[in-house]
Amino acid sequence: MASMPDHRKRNTFTSYVAPAPGDVSAIALEDEWCLPSDTRDVHLAKPRLLNKELIVVSAPAYMYSAISTIDNILENGTTFGGKEAVFGLLTVTNFKLAFVPLQRDNPLCGLASTCYQEHLFLQRNDVTLNNIDHVIQCAEGGRAVNVLPGNAGRRKKRLDAQQKVLNHRIAALHVVCKNFRLFKFAFQLTKGGRDWGKLIAAALARFVYPKCHDLSFAYRYQEPYYPTISKPGVSMYASKNDWARELIRCGSNNWQVISSETIPILQQQRHSSKYTFPPHFVIPKACTVERFLDLSRAFCDSRAAFWVYGYGNASLVRLAELKPTAQQDTTVENVMLELVRACNERKMLHLLQLTDRLPNIHDVQKAYHKLRRLCAPESPSEFVLEDAKFLTLLEKTNWLFYVSLCLRYSCEAADTLRDGTTCVLQETNGRDLCCVISALTQIILDPLYRTIDGFQSLIQKEWIALEHPFQRRLGHIRPVADSNGPDEESPVFLLFLDCVWQLLQQYPDEFEFSQTYLVTLWDACFMPLFDTFQFDCNADRTKAVQDSHLVLRPVWDWSEQFSEKDKFFFSNPFYQRQRQEIPCRRSIAIPAGAIMLPGLAKTSAHRATFNPHNFIQQSSIPKDRYLEPQHRMSVLGIWEQCYYRWMPILEIKGGGFPQIDLFHRLLLSNINKLQRSLELQDFEDLPDVYYELTREPKPSLQTHITPELIDGVERRRKSLPPNPTGHKQQTPECAMNLMPEISSFFPFGVNGGETQQLNDILISSNEFLLEGSIMDRLSIS
Repeated sequence: MASMPDHRKRNTFTSYVAPAPGDVSAIALEDEWCLPSDTRDVHLAKPRLLNKELIVVSAPAYMYSAISTIDNILENGTTFGGKEAVFGLLTVTNFKLAFVPLQRDNPLCGLASTCYQEHLFLQRNDVTLNNIDHVIQCAEGGRAVNVLPGNAGRRKKRLDAQQKVLNHRIAALHVVCKNFRLFKFAFQLTKGGRDWGKLIAAALARFVYPKCHDLSFAYRYQEPYYPTISKPGVSMYASKNDWARELIRCGSNNWQVISSETIPILQQQRHSSKYTFPPHFVIPKACTVERFLDLSRAFCDSRAAFWVYGYGNASLVRLAELKPTAQQDTTVENVMLELVRACNERKMLHLLQLTDRLPNIHDVQKAYHKLRRLCAPESPSEFVLEDAKFLTLLEKTNWLFYVSLCLRYSCEAADTLRDGTTCVLQETNGRDLCCVISALTQIILDPLYRTIDGFQSLIQKEWIALEHPFQRRLGHIRPVADSNGPDEESPVFLLFLDCVWQLLQQYPDEFEFSQTYLVTLWDACFMPLFDTFQFDCNADRTKAVQDSHLVLRPVWDWSEQFSEKDKFFFSNPFYQRQRQEIPCRRSIAIPAGAIMLPGLAKTSAHRATFNPHNFIQQSSIPKDRYLEPQHRMSVLGIWEQCYYRWMPILEIKGGGFPQIDLFHRLLLSNINKLQRSLELQDFEDLPDVYYELTREPKPSLQTHITPELIDGVERRRKSLPPNPTGHKQQTPECAMNLMPEISSFFPFGVNGGETQQLNDILISSNEFLLEGSIMDRLSIS
């Protein structure tokens, strides 16, 4: 990976967006700032820049917390600053919005305490331009123009692709991010009367809302990519062989892989707007390519029946709806369904119509906006008002209702496949909610897709290879007055990640990845340096490489973004790699604050066994590792680590599930050390807490510890005499010292523990998780 120097000589910035007359594209720092007394080194404060990253404008500003008194300051006209704010340098580049704090002792700047997850491209108070949803301008003085609903008299106006910068002086800016983060910046006039807020707003208006995709910073950042993955475990589904291997793994012999590059008519349409076929797709073997292409013209986006997964003789198929002009004659659709039936010995198939059963992309977008506003209030009064009736407001967002529907129909599709019936998922274009239901169905049925590599391969297959329109759904471009613009924005992928998180909560020992991994994956959608979530289709990606020399970087190479200690928290300490004797997995509920030991959460249920003659022998998918999740709203929870992590007022120090997670990692770390000591007969590295609990003398190198001695630790601990006060025997202080104290939003919140201590626990426990030794034996014994 290319080095990233902390400071670079700032060149004269030439905007690749045509500047408007009179606009200022680069502002030099001046001595006329109104600076606090403890920030005399302001000229030394510069954001960390990447190669080809250039500064558009820099301005002095105060940063306030998400819930702060800045609104009262604007209304009452009092002085900016105080204990609620931190002074620093606010910079807009062609890649990000960066704030460099200068008051190092202020807890708001995040420097007094350490933020554990450290991004290699972004600092704590940086946000990519792709991640900014909209900006709210707060004017001071003058007449309120187009104020936001519910903010009459506050002179607030939304700045987006269709709006312009306010004519009045901008006293503050509220930057609302797509990952629920809210920045608040306030500005003061300098001695020369320069309006810093207006300069920042003008730069954001120009760069946050690009009108075409090639204005993204990824097209300028052309550093060579050197893969750091030693053994690629992720199937990219970028070749015909990847799909062929999946067919063999699933035992689906009645299907064939088609490559667009081998079909002349598709090669001619490859760079035209009519080209909608993915590079490789799977169709019924009984159908010729010419006939399939002819039938596909009647379907939206030419998305006829595409095979995505096989479970025994049954198949999971994605199908778009007929075009409006062809809906009166369903003959083509019936012919296509008959071709699908022929792949399963002409048995009856199950057509799951998703358009009428699931929300559309506009409903998902509305629910997302309501949820974001609920989880990221802008003022203390708004927070108190919402907190009093939070559950009612949460229900009105409909977000959990949509999550419940997705889980419900995924379970229905999974049950259909287990019964040996082919399931066809039909949606308007077959590229939105089809991706959600299809991917969830495979996670429920196939343990491979609950591993990190398998889950990433699943996303590559269902979302990338079959071309979910990430560019439009995530709002990477913002055309002005265009039907394909903001109206098509919808966080369908976030809805999918939330569904996966619900499954992870119900089956904590079935998934190799953790909720921290899922949150990081959501943030990675707005990192334009990686192409995985930046395009609508592979044709656009190929065109960018050929015409603009875009350097492709898969987001799955996490070493490009994080250090090893940050990647350790992607793994789940509850995960058990082998579970051969459990016929199925029912969801389990973990009481709040409870500690669950891996291997003790096993549940079993008697299900109807499958006739082995109904399955193709080549299939290597286990038929006894499926899940049975609950999908009722009463059992669903809100994803706190993802939605609340930017709300310090809700952060619990030393509490929450991350503290339980760390406790299990400490147990795994100690078990790892104990196993190695037994194998090497070297007991110098055993943790001292063992001997404190057992009150046994620490053995020398010649002493041998037997398994019976280890099994008796708990029994000897109970036999310890009570302390002189008569109370219950307490754990020795050394045992407590082994547990660093972290917050409920760790590793995204502020961490007050010792970094080295955390690193030791993570490294040791991660080695144990990779080996998968004692926990796997516990699950089988």
